[in-house]
Amino acid sequence: MLARESLDPSRSIWHFVAFHLRRYRKAHGMSGQALGDLLECDRSTVSRYESNTLRLKREHAEIIDRLWNTDGMFTDLIGFAELADEGNWLLELAEFEARATRIRMWESSVVPGLLQTPDYARAALSAGTTNDLEVDLERRLSRQAAVFDKPKPPRVTAFLGWAAVSQIVGGPDVMRGQIARLIEVSELPYVSVRVVENEVGAHPGLDGPFMILTVGNRDLAYTEAAMRGCFLTEPFDVQEVTLWYDSISDIAAPVGPSRALLEAELEKYT
Repeated sequence: MLARESLDPSRSIWHFVAFHLRRYRKAHGMSGQALGDLLECDRSTVSRYESNTLRLKREHAEIIDRLWNTDGMFTDLIGFAELADEGNWLLELAEFEARATRIRMWESSVVPGLLQTPDYARAALSAGTTNDLEVDLERRLSRQAAVFDKPKPPRVTAFLGWAAVSQIVGGPDVMRGQIARLIEVSELPYVSVRVVENEVGAHPGLDGPFMILTVGNRDLAYTEAAMRGCFLTEPFDVQEVTLWYDSISDIAAPVGPSRALLEAELEKYT
């Protein structure tokens, strides 16, 4: 499915912008290349704007408004989206995860949400600031299903800090199930789980968790803070996160030894 076919203008301001940008362009009989020439960008940038894999820049919105006499509609929409910051970052993350063909992730202190068992997820969410535990739990499990239950799952690589493996969340029974789950998914042909051991010392991953998602023909980066996440779509920013990923790859234990570490950790709970 093309990225633009998954747009739902009723759910997101950015989706609304992308959907109507394409609609206006076609209504004016303009090709993507022609619009790109007017915006002084390439055709692929216009395509990414229209699929919401790149957010429309304000300066381009202003040009479009003048070009099509929209009374500033696109510029205003960009302002509303930026001011509100939408509040639906988790929804956007789930959408990109479901569309991704490759997912690379780093988590230093807890098991990543996509790899959590229901019991571990419940315990982790309970320790946070959830307003509705059951709703948040269902949302997390739905994200997992959208990634792993589709006919052709993405290639997934997960780097885990040792604390994510050794920190007890929910008690011994919950940890037994969670470690077993990590071992199980690590045996899937399209999943790699690698552990960064304590002995490696300080490294770039200590700055916080992140994901790199390949959606269509480009990479998006997602960084996470205590209360919300942030998407990075500009090539320079994504490259910076990719460099962090490469640095962690250099120090993480290989797949086989990482599985052995997980099996040894599982023994502690049996």
